[in-house]
Amino acid sequence: MTEILWLLIVIGGPILIAVLLAYAMLNRRKRSTGEVAAQRSATRQLYEEKEKPAPAPLSKVATPDEARETPATRSLRAEQARANAEEELEEGLEDTFPASDPVSATSTTTTGAPKQRRNGQ
Repeated sequence: MTEILWLLIVIGGPILIAVLLAYAMLNRRKRSTGEVAAQRSATRQLYEEKEKPAPAPLSKVATPDEARETPATRSLRAEQARANAEEELEEGLEDTFPASDPVSATSTTTTGAPKQRRNGQ
């Protein structure tokens, strides 16, 4: 019984792997231009849906400045937030700078023969 089980494992395993690899290679075909265009338009629609502002909660009324906010203004605010995050990261890295220096493996002292003493001293 164990011989049959080992036979299935030794022969069936590589066959199963070969079948799975063949299936994966057949499914990785190149998409047609129509499929690529459909994917791009669907992606564009998803991004446009994300850019639509969410409805304001009933408890908060939008101020006139927030109501007139254009996509350019939102983009500017996002860019400023990214720049601020980069500045904070840079500041954090500068604060940890001494700890990031590797330990020196070399010695700065020079070696040589000891100084010779004079007979009188």
